[in-house]
Amino acid sequence: MEFSAVLSVRAPSIRRGPTMDTYYRSYPMMPIAMFRNQANYRYFSKRFGEKDDLYLTLNEIDDYFLQPKQKADRKGIGNKSTLDPRNKKEVAKVCYDYTTHTLRHTPYIFDSKSSSTMNFYTHAFGVRIVKALQDCISPNGEDFYKWDSLRVIRTKEESQFQKFVFDYHEKNKEHLYLQTKKLTQLYKQWYDEKIKMLKTRITAWTYNAHIGLPHTRVCKAFLTDQTSEISEPIVISHRGFIRRVNKEETLSFEVLARNIAKYAQDYNNSLEEEFRMELSLQDDFLTNLKRRNPLHTFYIPLETIMFLLTAGDYVDLPAEVLFEIKKIEPDLANSPKLIIMEEPLPSRVCGWHTHKKVVEQAVLALLSVEEKQQDVPLERKLIAENVKEDLKKDGSLANSLEYKLVDIETYMKSCEFNKINTCKFSKMLIRWTLKTVESVTSPEIYTSMDVLNGIDEQRRDVPYVTTIKMEYKTRFGCEILTKYEMLREWFRLKFIKLPQISCCRLDVNTYQTVAKETLTVERLERSLFTRYNLNMAQILSNLNEFLKLLLTMPYSLYMLRYNPKFKDKLILCRPSEQDTQNTVYLHKLLQTNPSDLAFISQQNYLPIVNDHCLLGGGLMEPGCLISK
Repeated sequence: MEFSAVLSVRAPSIRRGPTMDTYYRSYPMMPIAMFRNQANYRYFSKRFGEKDDLYLTLNEIDDYFLQPKQKADRKGIGNKSTLDPRNKKEVAKVCYDYTTHTLRHTPYIFDSKSSSTMNFYTHAFGVRIVKALQDCISPNGEDFYKWDSLRVIRTKEESQFQKFVFDYHEKNKEHLYLQTKKLTQLYKQWYDEKIKMLKTRITAWTYNAHIGLPHTRVCKAFLTDQTSEISEPIVISHRGFIRRVNKEETLSFEVLARNIAKYAQDYNNSLEEEFRMELSLQDDFLTNLKRRNPLHTFYIPLETIMFLLTAGDYVDLPAEVLFEIKKIEPDLANSPKLIIMEEPLPSRVCGWHTHKKVVEQAVLALLSVEEKQQDVPLERKLIAENVKEDLKKDGSLANSLEYKLVDIETYMKSCEFNKINTCKFSKMLIRWTLKTVESVTSPEIYTSMDVLNGIDEQRRDVPYVTTIKMEYKTRFGCEILTKYEMLREWFRLKFIKLPQISCCRLDVNTYQTVAKETLTVERLERSLFTRYNLNMAQILSNLNEFLKLLLTMPYSLYMLRYNPKFKDKLILCRPSEQDTQNTVYLHKLLQTNPSDLAFISQQNYLPIVNDHCLLGGGLMEPGCLISK
């Protein structure tokens, strides 16, 4: 009794500290654990044969720890999505099939919240008309009449759609051109290799402004509406190869999505070969010139013609061209002049046209690079010979080879492949003249150009020429061709006398061919007039007037340069040892590191084209894309 009494007296005097249970009770909303149904440790001592529903929900997280969206997903409310942890953006496609070296990707087509006033039936015959125009065939007369009767509605919906895409483009420039960062880097690599080669062949002259010539777009004959046309184009020589192609098959470029860096490097390794082929075309030109008795003569590569016509129209186009004016016959005092122009110096601004240039180079490498396996090293050859001898003696591989431990680096070197990183080029030399109504004789012009061509397997004698167009807004449709692209393809068609060129439009993200169209001279001329208000006859007349101005210059080396300060001028520079405020140091100019900052900030906007269909039959037409 005494002991128990003592305890009863002392017990109240003992102060206990707070326990963990006390802390948990202070937070009544907090569950006892993150995972539901946490079992007692005795549950885990069951036999393997026993089954219990406990194991099905053992790792189920309590709703308290879930975010509202996760709770909604658990209850089946809303859409489930996967976020990329690197950029916190929704993943459109989780799984890819790399076994075929292609990315299986379906472009996301724009679906507007505002519906079109045209119904499904109206859109159906609209698709048929657009498809017929795209393939350069006559559309159905009844469909065309119905489609033309909806011109007012289509024009209104197209303007609404184009305004929406323009606003979206201005707000999301960095996102739309995010994938071009890689193309910009590849262009810089090509630029570095090109400049290294040019510096070994171009003298480090200093150039001063000699005279300002009018730009070809304003170089018109005064008080006359004189026009010109390309006359008598003849292929003088062809250097390179011609591949066999099937016109019905769509070329696949999706392998570039993962290997474009490899193919771009293969092209860079072939710059010397390309330069040698260009020199061979100049030799053909000089040989042909000796056989004739011409008046004034020009040697102008196709890219230089494009410089003369489009300099300054886009920030990413070249800005300088080197050329020389000399006598055809040095011994004669009044010898006709020979003007030999080089290709433009590489552009120092990256953009639409430099991106396309990189992809075209990679396509050329893709179609022409051959890989050959390197010979097996000597040590492995001896081992293989020993294996054959042992097999002859014993009839088996047992105990035939001594085991040797080899580090992984040595083993991988023995399995290397020697890749012949050179491209197969195809170039042509064409002779032509610019004819006018008033002129009796015109200077001869020789033009060299690249041709990504082939021979149609179905018609062996018909050339088959292709080109590409990079697409950046495939969610909404295909963009119109730039003025540079239209003029370039127009000259190619006229020079080689081709009926058409096949143009593949590639998604810049996946390099899938989202659309394919046929380009003809008539279609390009119509597009140039409707979209850029350009008449080809007048453009050729302006070019003719500009070439006449060059013939008035004295014999010398020159550099023709475009300066954004003088938008309607082409500055003619001449080598000089005198330093002035406007002196151009050629080698220092070439050392500039290309950038895409000017392109992002100053680029023009390319509207969505209204006459294209997808390869799968979907319409790339603004009036139809508005409909749901």
